[in-house]
Amino acid sequence: MMPPDSDVYFNAPGTASVRWDPTSKLVLVEWEGWADSAEFEALLDAEIRALSEHHASRLLADCRRQKVLHPDDQERADNEWLPRALVAGLKRFAIVLPNSVLAAMNVQDRLGKVPSATLDIAYFEGVDEARAWLTR
Repeated sequence: MMPPDSDVYFNAPGTASVRWDPTSKLVLVEWEGWADSAEFEALLDAEIRALSEHHASRLLADCRRQKVLHPDDQERADNEWLPRALVAGLKRFAIVLPNSVLAAMNVQDRLGKVPSATLDIAYFEGVDEARAWLTR
């Protein structure tokens, strides 16, 4: 069941979507492929808006279909998105790892540098276990 349009913060077919999941009370990102710099920036901004508007602290990123991102975009996410997400209230971040081994390594390498006292991050093979971890 798709949420009402007001719960959709970003939707670029073939790239990704960001929406509020009212049942689990979390921001849900579902990757569908590759994002160029503008799309990736819009996706990150959508995550911040959703976290802020819902006073949310949990984010689930289903990255199974995510492709490798440009290194500059990853750097920008580290330096700009992460501090903004923390200010918006993000405390727990569940990531379903990309099927692409290189993309998965990049995600884990980048987020592995974030101190656990700053943000609780966990990696999963499937959405159900990621959601269970976030909602426990």
